[in-house]
Amino acid sequence: MDPPREPTTSPIPLPPVPKELHPNAPSAQPASGSTETLANVEKVAVDNVHSSACEDKPQHPHPTAEELKHLQRRVDLRIIPICSVLYLLCFLCRQNIGNAKTYHMLETLPATSQEYQLALTAFFFTYSTFDVPCNMLLRKLGPKMWLPLITLLSGVVTVCMGVVHNANSLIGVRAVLGMTECGLFPGVAMMITMWYVKKEAQFRQALFFCAASMAGAFAGLLAVGLQSMDGVGNYEGWRWILIIEGIATAVIACIAFFVVQTSPTTATFLSERDRKIITHRLRNDEFDLKDDGNDDENPDKDIDEEYIRGKLAVYKKSISHSKSKFLKLIFGKWHIYAHIMVFYGISAPLYSISLCLPTILTQLSPTTTPTRANLLTIPIYITACILSLIMAFASDRTGKRAPFILGAYITMFIGFLLALVRPAHIPALAYVGVFIAACGIYPAFPGMITWCSNNIGGGEKVRAISMAFHIGMGSFGGAMGANFYSNATKGPQNLYRVGHGVNLAFVTVGVIAVLTLWWRYRVVNKKRDGQRQALRAKFEEEVARVKEEWMASKGVGEDWKQNERFMRREFELKREMELVEHGEGSVWFEYTI
Repeated sequence: MDPPREPTTSPIPLPPVPKELHPNAPSAQPASGSTETLANVEKVAVDNVHSSACEDKPQHPHPTAEELKHLQRRVDLRIIPICSVLYLLCFLCRQNIGNAKTYHMLETLPATSQEYQLALTAFFFTYSTFDVPCNMLLRKLGPKMWLPLITLLSGVVTVCMGVVHNANSLIGVRAVLGMTECGLFPGVAMMITMWYVKKEAQFRQALFFCAASMAGAFAGLLAVGLQSMDGVGNYEGWRWILIIEGIATAVIACIAFFVVQTSPTTATFLSERDRKIITHRLRNDEFDLKDDGNDDENPDKDIDEEYIRGKLAVYKKSISHSKSKFLKLIFGKWHIYAHIMVFYGISAPLYSISLCLPTILTQLSPTTTPTRANLLTIPIYITACILSLIMAFASDRTGKRAPFILGAYITMFIGFLLALVRPAHIPALAYVGVFIAACGIYPAFPGMITWCSNNIGGGEKVRAISMAFHIGMGSFGGAMGANFYSNATKGPQNLYRVGHGVNLAFVTVGVIAVLTLWWRYRVVNKKRDGQRQALRAKFEEEVARVKEEWMASKGVGEDWKQNERFMRREFELKREMELVEHGEGSVWFEYTI
């Protein structure tokens, strides 16, 4: 994490900005002589007034609260359900191998336990490796084409997995499945940023990520039903689980080509006014400007916002980092690696549970049948889904991330600890422990992604690659988690103490990473808060001094108010420019806690 930058001595204390980007800006350090200062300020005022008089006042819609609420409801109904369905189907294709295994997949394929574990692991190596290339394709094709396409491919590959006849084929197909699925999560996340402002994003991300927990519930229920097709077409029941779920995924993906929307500017279900409302809110949110509503104290607020947006857009294009500096902006920040540790503390338990839960439950006691084990997974996933929504809603309302993630980690720790220490003669305690752990795992995931995203500054390219690096590296936790509950680790009496213990270790690492980030962010924010107050105080002193000299010389209050507006506008512009150039290294950047 870059250290906070020390405040400078200039009244508008930001790095110099190219003159062509703000030709009407007042001097950052007026000369000491009153005559020259007033001459400069007067010239700036005249030039700015002339410039603003020539501008047409932007015609922004200014929706009422009721109109905005109605519009958001319509957008939610068109965007979130289809994204959730696609993610549910892909996650179903990812984890249904765990359900298939309970219906004698290894015995009839045939495959050894080691080959099965290798098949689970192969998925995550391609899933993580192809994350960045898939992000590049996503930007070229757009969500409308990309999301249904990769879902369609995932369905086709799942069908192929249902007709394999040896372990090598199973491993290869699982590796291909990782390639087809890795682009869905970042694709949906990107789509949400194209429709929602930052303060609305986590709850929507939680809505579609709940599809992951619901996929677990559906997987168990569908497995129980589809295995009854055992013998149809000379195929075993476990094959029909994979084939039918793959066909359903492919069919719904074909429908999604006509349902998924790309962006507000091309959405067919929006009116022209609706498009203007959404795009105006997104543009203001991009530059941290207040959105919506009229400002009686500043009737020229829209002109000022348009001015700042225009200058920032030009400034973003003018920034060019050297290759070494660009790589440092992405890979040279320790807090990215700390967030990856937080990711590991969630992704390893997540996939160890989602892929191995039916197997764990089957081993609880000799009387636990595969059908009963799959049915027992349903209440776990439904409860986790509900808790995910509650946590995301509370996190968005309070604007806090770390406290809720830490609470989820504590829940995981308690659950795995119960499963680890339970006596052999109380199998129900293992079920309770895994149940509690899952209720911490699934709610933590969307909050963990959002927390990291909130604390990455800089340009769009830096943010996009940083998040792809974060998700790609963090997903390797799934490769490890897939091997926690194997035949080699179940131990005597099928207690799986090794698996529960390793999960407990990963959770502990995650807790340490969360506490470290929380502490560091608080220290930096506190230091920067004092620096920002000092910088603003210096600027206010300069404004007061120039005002006093202006009034003594001109004595015209109305002209001064207009010039003061321009001075404040230039100050905010320079502040935003520093944020764009230096990202989280800027004194103006405040970390989300």
